[in-house]
Amino acid sequence: MNVEILTQVLVTGLINSAVYVIMAVGLTLVYGATRILNFAHGSFFAWGTYLAWFLSSGYLQINYALVIVITIVIMFLFGLVFERAICFPLRRHSEWQINVIIVTLGSALVLDNLALVFFGPRVKRIPRLLEGNIEIVGVIVDWHDLVILLIATVVLIIIGLFLKKTRYGMAMRAVAQDAVGAQIVGLHIDRVFMYTLGISAALAGVSGILLAPKTLIFPHVGWDVFAKAFVIIVFGGLGSVKGTLYASLILGMVEVFVTFFLGAVWGLPVFIGVLLLVLMSRPKGLFGTRE
Repeated sequence: MNVEILTQVLVTGLINSAVYVIMAVGLTLVYGATRILNFAHGSFFAWGTYLAWFLSSGYLQINYALVIVITIVIMFLFGLVFERAICFPLRRHSEWQINVIIVTLGSALVLDNLALVFFGPRVKRIPRLLEGNIEIVGVIVDWHDLVILLIATVVLIIIGLFLKKTRYGMAMRAVAQDAVGAQIVGLHIDRVFMYTLGISAALAGVSGILLAPKTLIFPHVGWDVFAKAFVIIVFGGLGSVKGTLYASLILGMVEVFVTFFLGAVWGLPVFIGVLLLVLMSRPKGLFGTRE
């Protein structure tokens, strides 16, 4: 492998990692605040891609920048409604975490089949954010991929500032550390849960917009992405945003090298294989903590 090919593979891995980290951070935030895994997260991704298709290519064909803003807002509101309608009633009962996991899994199946009913089984595509490419130090990079890196960087900075500087961000961190203690000092736990799921759904929508131009859109497209996001958050440590960032970078690079040498079919199996090897030596992940 010469230097140019190696550099091209590394750039591709970095771009894949950028998309994965946005998808996985949403899942991480939900687990950190609620200690549950939202199995409908992949379906949020799928609906984000369909919403972007509907707005940009399907019928309305509006400006792409406006598509991103509208998708984020709608998916955020969808997350709020989903939490109020599905998760909130279950938290009134004992052992609600297990019940929420089961219900979110069922909700994922319902959402996927609703997408099948409304949009049909035929695959769809949406255009790239920017067409064309640019040569950087002998490496050909699509403008769309550069936009992905830019948006991923901005999203991570915003999430970091939100968690550290805002009232709700600090409340989410407090609930993640000690939900009972946070409730004792007066934090509104139910509101924190609701906004966390809203943010998670918005991030799933953003990752859908970024990844959809590079793949196909179909009703069950979210499951492959969810599987990778799940591996990433377990690898990095459940509830750890920093661990999610490092795990996305590592596994994104591993995937692109495996795909280059062995073929795309080996991407997900190697993902899971690396996870098993790490958990054998670090059962709580890279930056996870014991409960």
